[in-house]
Amino acid sequence: MNLQQYRYVQTIATVGSFSQAAKELFVTQPSLSSSIKELENELDVQLFHRSKSGACLTEAGSDFLTYAKRILAQVEEMEKHFLLGTKQSFTVSCQHYDFLYEPFMKVAEKFQSVCQNFYLNETTTKRILESIRDFESELGIIYLNQQSKRMLERYFNQESLNFEVLGNFSTHIYLGAHHPLAAKEVITKDDLSAYPQVRFIQEDHGSAYLNEDPIGISKERSNYYTNDRGTLMNLLAASDAYASGLGIIKGLTKDQIVLRPLEDADQHSLVVISNRMRKPTELGTYFLTELKKTLQEK
Repeated sequence: MNLQQYRYVQTIATVGSFSQAAKELFVTQPSLSSSIKELENELDVQLFHRSKSGACLTEAGSDFLTYAKRILAQVEEMEKHFLLGTKQSFTVSCQHYDFLYEPFMKVAEKFQSVCQNFYLNETTTKRILESIRDFESELGIIYLNQQSKRMLERYFNQESLNFEVLGNFSTHIYLGAHHPLAAKEVITKDDLSAYPQVRFIQEDHGSAYLNEDPIGISKERSNYYTNDRGTLMNLLAASDAYASGLGIIKGLTKDQIVLRPLEDADQHSLVVISNRMRKPTELGTYFLTELKKTLQEK
Protein backbone atom coordinates (compact mmCIF):
# COMPACT_ATOMS: atom_id res chain seq x y z
CA MET A 1 0.00 0.00 0.00
CA ASN A 2 1.46 3.38 -1.02
CA LEU A 3 0.60 7.04 -1.59
CA GLN A 4 0.36 6.54 -5.34
CA GLN A 5 -2.42 4.00 -4.84
CA TYR A 6 -4.23 6.43 -2.52
CA ARG A 7 -4.14 9.04 -5.28
CA TYR A 8 -5.33 6.46 -7.82
CA VAL A 9 -8.38 5.61 -5.69
CA GLN A 10 -9.17 9.28 -5.14
CA THR A 11 -8.99 10.12 -8.83
CA ILE A 12 -11.09 7.14 -9.95
CA ALA A 13 -13.73 8.00 -7.34
CA THR A 14 -13.78 11.61 -8.54
CA VAL A 15 -14.11 10.97 -12.29
CA GLY A 16 -16.07 7.71 -12.03
CA SER A 17 -14.05 5.87 -14.64
CA PHE A 18 -10.79 3.89 -14.79
CA SER A 19 -10.10 5.03 -18.35
CA GLN A 20 -10.64 8.73 -17.58
CA ALA A 21 -8.62 8.45 -14.38
CA ALA A 22 -5.74 6.89 -16.32
CA LYS A 23 -5.72 9.87 -18.69
CA GLU A 24 -5.70 12.37 -15.84
CA LEU A 25 -2.97 10.47 -14.00
CA PHE A 26 -0.87 9.99 -17.17
CA VAL A 27 -0.68 6.20 -16.74
CA THR A 28 -1.99 3.36 -18.86
CA GLN A 29 -5.34 1.88 -17.94
CA PRO A 30 -3.90 -1.66 -17.50
CA SER A 31 -1.28 -0.27 -15.12
CA LEU A 32 -3.92 1.60 -13.14
CA SER A 33 -6.25 -1.41 -12.98
CA SER A 34 -3.39 -3.66 -11.90
CA SER A 35 -2.37 -1.30 -9.11
CA ILE A 36 -5.93 -1.09 -7.77
CA LYS A 37 -6.29 -4.87 -7.96
CA GLU A 38 -3.07 -5.30 -5.96
CA LEU A 39 -4.42 -2.90 -3.34
CA GLU A 40 -7.73 -4.75 -3.13
CA ASN A 41 -5.90 -8.06 -2.72
CA GLU A 42 -3.70 -6.61 -0.02
CA LEU A 43 -6.69 -5.25 1.90
CA ASP A 44 -8.87 -8.26 1.04
CA VAL A 45 -11.77 -5.96 0.06
CA GLN A 46 -13.37 -4.71 -3.15
CA LEU A 47 -12.93 -0.95 -3.47
CA PHE A 48 -14.95 -0.33 -6.66
CA HIS A 49 -18.06 -1.60 -8.37
CA ARG A 50 -17.01 -1.91 -12.03
CA SER A 51 -19.44 -1.77 -14.93
CA LYS A 52 -19.56 -0.75 -18.59
CA SER A 53 -20.81 2.68 -17.52
CA GLY A 54 -17.90 3.33 -15.18
CA ALA A 55 -16.77 2.71 -11.60
CA CYS A 56 -18.14 3.72 -8.21
CA LEU A 57 -16.92 3.12 -4.69
CA THR A 58 -18.13 0.21 -2.63
CA GLU A 59 -18.89 0.78 1.05
CA ALA A 60 -15.37 -0.46 1.87
CA GLY A 61 -13.98 1.80 -0.84
CA SER A 62 -15.74 4.82 0.64
CA ASP A 63 -14.25 4.03 4.05
CA PHE A 64 -10.80 3.60 2.51
CA LEU A 65 -11.03 6.92 0.67
CA THR A 66 -11.94 8.76 3.87
CA TYR A 67 -8.66 7.68 5.46
CA ALA A 68 -6.70 8.11 2.23
CA LYS A 69 -7.80 11.74 1.89
CA ARG A 70 -6.67 12.45 5.42
CA ILE A 71 -3.25 10.98 4.74
CA LEU A 72 -2.87 12.78 1.41
CA ALA A 73 -3.85 16.09 3.01
CA GLN A 74 -1.22 15.62 5.70
CA VAL A 75 1.39 14.73 3.09
CA GLU A 76 0.52 17.86 1.13
CA GLU A 77 0.92 20.00 4.24
CA MET A 78 4.28 18.38 4.97
CA GLU A 79 5.48 18.98 1.41
CA LYS A 80 4.47 22.62 1.60
CA HIS A 81 6.25 23.06 4.91
CA PHE A 82 9.46 21.14 4.29
CA LEU A 83 9.98 20.55 0.57
CA LEU A 84 8.67 23.85 -0.77
CA GLY A 85 10.02 25.94 2.07
CA THR A 86 6.71 27.67 2.73
CA LYS A 87 4.91 28.41 5.97
CA GLN A 88 1.56 26.85 6.76
CA SER A 89 -1.65 28.08 5.16
CA PHE A 90 -5.11 28.72 6.60
CA THR A 91 -8.35 28.35 4.62
CA VAL A 92 -11.95 29.20 5.42
CA SER A 93 -14.62 28.40 2.82
CA CYS A 94 -17.93 30.15 3.24
CA GLN A 95 -21.15 31.36 1.72
CA HIS A 96 -21.21 35.04 0.79
CA TYR A 97 -20.94 36.88 4.13
CA ASP A 98 -19.06 40.17 4.31
CA PHE A 99 -18.78 40.15 8.12
CA LEU A 100 -16.22 37.33 7.99
CA TYR A 101 -13.50 39.76 6.94
CA GLU A 102 -13.13 41.03 10.54
CA PRO A 103 -12.18 37.74 12.24
CA PHE A 104 -10.24 36.69 9.14
CA MET A 105 -8.01 39.78 9.23
CA LYS A 106 -7.43 39.36 12.97
CA VAL A 107 -6.14 35.84 12.30
CA ALA A 108 -3.90 37.13 9.51
CA GLU A 109 -2.46 39.86 11.74
CA LYS A 110 -1.88 37.58 14.73
CA PHE A 111 -0.35 34.62 12.87
CA GLN A 112 1.53 36.25 9.97
CA SER A 113 4.87 35.14 11.41
CA VAL A 114 3.94 31.44 11.20
CA CYS A 115 1.46 31.40 8.31
CA GLN A 116 2.17 32.73 4.83
CA ASN A 117 -1.07 32.14 2.93
CA PHE A 118 -4.56 33.00 4.19
CA TYR A 119 -7.60 32.05 2.10
CA LEU A 120 -11.16 33.32 2.59
CA ASN A 121 -12.98 31.44 -0.14
CA GLU A 122 -16.56 32.52 -0.90
CA THR A 123 -18.13 29.75 -2.95
CA THR A 124 -21.17 27.53 -3.39
CA THR A 125 -22.61 25.35 -0.65
CA LYS A 126 -21.60 22.19 -2.51
CA ARG A 127 -17.98 23.31 -2.84
CA ILE A 128 -17.84 24.26 0.85
CA LEU A 129 -19.00 20.80 1.89
CA GLU A 130 -16.52 19.15 -0.47
CA SER A 131 -13.62 21.30 0.69
CA ILE A 132 -14.19 20.33 4.32
CA ARG A 133 -14.70 16.67 3.44
CA ASP A 134 -11.52 16.61 1.34
CA PHE A 135 -9.39 18.50 3.91
CA GLU A 136 -8.93 21.50 1.58
CA SER A 137 -10.40 23.95 4.10
CA GLU A 138 -10.16 23.88 7.86
CA LEU A 139 -13.52 25.58 8.45
CA GLY A 140 -16.72 26.06 6.48
CA ILE A 141 -19.41 28.66 7.23
CA ILE A 142 -22.95 28.02 5.97
CA TYR A 143 -26.52 28.43 7.18
CA LEU A 144 -29.19 25.84 7.92
CA ASN A 145 -32.93 26.40 7.69
CA GLN A 146 -35.82 24.12 8.50
CA GLN A 147 -35.79 22.62 5.00
CA SER A 148 -32.04 21.97 4.77
CA LYS A 149 -31.25 21.03 8.37
CA ARG A 150 -32.20 17.34 8.24
CA MET A 151 -30.55 16.65 4.88
CA LEU A 152 -27.34 18.50 5.69
CA GLU A 153 -27.04 16.94 9.13
CA ARG A 154 -27.30 13.53 7.45
CA TYR A 155 -24.50 14.57 5.09
CA PHE A 156 -22.37 15.77 8.02
CA ASN A 157 -22.74 12.41 9.71
CA GLN A 158 -21.97 10.41 6.56
CA GLU A 159 -18.82 12.43 5.81
CA SER A 160 -17.55 12.63 9.42
CA LEU A 161 -18.09 16.39 9.69
CA ASN A 162 -18.67 18.32 12.92
CA PHE A 163 -20.91 21.36 13.06
CA GLU A 164 -21.50 24.04 15.68
CA VAL A 165 -24.32 26.58 15.71
CA LEU A 166 -22.89 30.11 15.88
CA GLY A 167 -26.20 31.91 16.11
CA ASN A 168 -29.86 31.94 15.09
CA PHE A 169 -31.19 34.65 12.79
CA SER A 170 -34.44 35.62 11.13
CA THR A 171 -34.54 36.46 7.44
CA HIS A 172 -33.83 40.05 6.44
CA ILE A 173 -34.41 41.70 3.07
CA TYR A 174 -31.53 43.55 1.42
CA LEU A 175 -32.54 46.63 -0.59
CA GLY A 176 -30.78 49.49 -2.30
CA ALA A 177 -30.99 52.71 -0.25
CA HIS A 178 -33.37 54.25 -2.83
CA HIS A 179 -35.62 51.21 -3.19
CA PRO A 180 -39.40 51.94 -2.99
CA LEU A 181 -39.63 49.57 0.01
CA ALA A 182 -36.70 51.13 1.90
CA ALA A 183 -39.03 53.39 3.91
CA LYS A 184 -40.93 50.42 5.39
CA GLU A 185 -39.92 49.17 8.84
CA VAL A 186 -40.97 45.58 8.09
CA ILE A 187 -41.27 43.86 4.71
CA THR A 188 -43.98 41.33 3.86
CA LYS A 189 -43.78 38.61 1.22
CA ASP A 190 -46.62 40.35 -0.62
CA ASP A 191 -44.49 43.51 -0.77
CA LEU A 192 -41.76 41.59 -2.58
CA SER A 193 -43.99 40.15 -5.29
CA ALA A 194 -43.66 43.29 -7.41
CA TYR A 195 -39.86 43.23 -7.56
CA PRO A 196 -37.13 40.99 -9.05
CA GLN A 197 -34.90 38.94 -6.77
CA VAL A 198 -31.10 38.58 -6.79
CA ARG A 199 -29.81 35.13 -5.84
CA PHE A 200 -26.49 33.35 -5.57
CA ILE A 201 -25.74 30.63 -8.12
CA GLN A 202 -25.53 27.03 -6.93
CA GLU A 203 -24.36 24.04 -9.00
CA ASP A 204 -27.55 22.03 -8.58
CA HIS A 205 -30.65 24.18 -9.05
CA GLY A 206 -32.81 21.15 -8.25
CA SER A 207 -31.51 20.75 -4.69
CA ALA A 208 -33.21 23.34 -2.51
CA TYR A 209 -31.17 22.35 0.54
CA LEU A 210 -28.02 23.71 -1.17
CA ASN A 211 -29.52 27.16 -1.68
CA GLU A 212 -27.82 30.03 0.10
CA ASP A 213 -30.83 32.36 -0.07
CA PRO A 214 -33.39 32.03 2.77
CA ILE A 215 -36.30 33.02 0.49
CA GLY A 216 -37.54 30.72 -2.25
CA ILE A 217 -37.21 31.49 -5.95
CA SER A 218 -39.56 34.23 -7.08
CA LYS A 219 -42.38 33.06 -9.34
CA GLU A 220 -43.96 36.48 -9.87
CA ARG A 221 -40.97 38.39 -11.24
CA SER A 222 -37.51 37.88 -12.72
CA ASN A 223 -34.64 36.29 -10.83
CA TYR A 224 -31.09 37.59 -11.25
CA TYR A 225 -28.22 35.18 -10.50
CA THR A 226 -24.61 35.92 -9.63
CA ASN A 227 -21.73 34.10 -7.92
CA ASP A 228 -20.16 37.29 -6.59
CA ARG A 229 -21.20 39.22 -3.46
CA GLY A 230 -19.89 42.52 -4.79
CA THR A 231 -21.95 42.12 -7.95
CA LEU A 232 -25.05 41.30 -5.90
CA MET A 233 -24.63 44.46 -3.83
CA ASN A 234 -24.10 46.56 -6.95
CA LEU A 235 -27.24 45.13 -8.53
CA LEU A 236 -29.23 46.05 -5.44
CA ALA A 237 -27.81 49.57 -5.33
CA ALA A 238 -28.56 50.17 -9.01
CA SER A 239 -32.03 48.62 -9.32
CA ASP A 240 -35.31 47.86 -7.58
CA ALA A 241 -34.29 44.23 -6.99
CA TYR A 242 -34.03 42.67 -3.54
CA ALA A 243 -32.03 39.88 -1.89
CA SER A 244 -32.41 37.95 1.36
CA GLY A 245 -29.96 36.94 4.08
CA LEU A 246 -28.98 36.95 7.74
CA GLY A 247 -29.20 40.70 8.16
CA ILE A 248 -25.55 41.49 8.90
CA ILE A 249 -23.53 43.94 6.85
CA LYS A 250 -20.18 45.29 8.03
CA GLY A 251 -18.35 45.97 4.76
CA LEU A 252 -18.06 49.07 2.60
CA THR A 253 -21.51 48.57 1.02
CA LYS A 254 -23.44 49.12 4.26
CA ASP A 255 -24.06 52.78 3.36
CA GLN A 256 -25.69 51.78 0.06
CA ILE A 257 -27.82 48.91 1.35
CA VAL A 258 -30.87 48.95 3.63
CA LEU A 259 -31.79 45.93 5.78
CA ARG A 260 -35.39 45.27 6.76
CA PRO A 261 -36.80 42.27 8.68
CA LEU A 262 -39.18 39.98 6.82
CA GLU A 263 -42.52 39.61 8.55
CA ASP A 264 -43.25 36.13 9.99
CA ALA A 265 -39.85 34.88 8.80
CA ASP A 266 -38.50 31.50 9.84
CA GLN A 267 -35.41 31.28 12.01
CA HIS A 268 -32.27 29.82 10.51
CA SER A 269 -28.87 29.00 11.98
CA LEU A 270 -25.38 30.08 10.99
CA VAL A 271 -23.08 27.11 11.53
CA VAL A 272 -19.39 26.30 11.27
CA ILE A 273 -18.41 22.88 9.93
CA SER A 274 -15.10 21.05 10.24
CA ASN A 275 -13.73 17.59 9.54
CA ARG A 276 -13.70 15.56 12.75
CA MET A 277 -10.67 13.64 11.44
CA ARG A 278 -8.63 16.86 11.25
CA LYS A 279 -7.11 18.33 14.40
CA PRO A 280 -8.11 21.99 14.89
CA THR A 281 -5.26 24.47 14.51
CA GLU A 282 -4.56 27.46 16.72
CA LEU A 283 -5.52 29.67 13.78
CA GLY A 284 -8.91 28.00 13.36
CA THR A 285 -9.66 28.20 17.07
CA TYR A 286 -8.76 31.89 17.15
CA PHE A 287 -10.85 32.60 14.05
CA LEU A 288 -13.92 31.05 15.68
CA THR A 289 -13.39 33.04 18.87
CA GLU A 290 -13.22 36.29 16.92
CA LEU A 291 -16.16 35.34 14.69
CA LYS A 292 -18.35 34.76 17.75
CA LYS A 293 -17.36 38.21 19.03
CA THR A 294 -18.32 39.73 15.68
CA LEU A 295 -21.73 38.07 15.77
CA GLN A 296 -22.34 39.25 19.34
CA GLU A 297 -21.72 42.82 18.18
CA LYS A 298 -24.42 42.52 15.50
